[in-house]
Amino acid sequence: MAKHVITISRELGSGGNQVAQELSKRLGIPYYDKEIINKTAQEFGVPHEQLQKNDEKKTNSFLFSLATAQISGATAAVYPFNDIILDDRTFMYTSETIKRLAEEPCIIVGRCADYVLQNRNIVKVFICADEEDRVARISESLGISEKNAQKLIQKTDKRRASYYNSYTDREWGRASNYHITVNTSMLGIDGSVDVLQKFIETYNKNHIK
Repeated sequence: MAKHVITISRELGSGGNQVAQELSKRLGIPYYDKEIINKTAQEFGVPHEQLQKNDEKKTNSFLFSLATAQISGATAAVYPFNDIILDDRTFMYTSETIKRLAEEPCIIVGRCADYVLQNRNIVKVFICADEEDRVARISESLGISEKNAQKLIQKTDKRRASYYNSYTDREWGRASNYHITVNTSMLGIDGSVDVLQKFIETYNKNHIK
């Protein structure tokens, strides 16, 4: 099977990270989620705490053309840290990290990767699940009440949608933005990975000559 860059967007509690991890094992390619923040901090000398605090958050409008410009020493000089809103700076640098990681086959979770890499040959995935399953998963994994889990899910999804909608010309979660949407409530984690593997095999037959 040919190896690709796969981007995964996900609802909180859908099991998107578990799907990414298992798919990574089966395909033999790395997956990146929080590691993107670590690599960005190391590569660009940005305080890790600032990047983590503003990860996948957006509160102000920003020109995407600026954010996707090649970041080099010259670029950093033109757009110094204290001249750009913090969340916009985070987006600029994480986007450049994503582009660099995508030079090799890998799986990238979140952070508008499907849009940042729109001019490359990628497979775009969205992971969702039924609300009750999402609440149960978050409640169990974080050790919080179902009521608090539901609040966290609503807040996180709203934040991710705002982030995505602000930096792209698309709507977060809209089916037409992705090549395939998988509901883990219907298939489970392993079943979802099975479907994605089969999808990639079919994709190869149709697009890899």
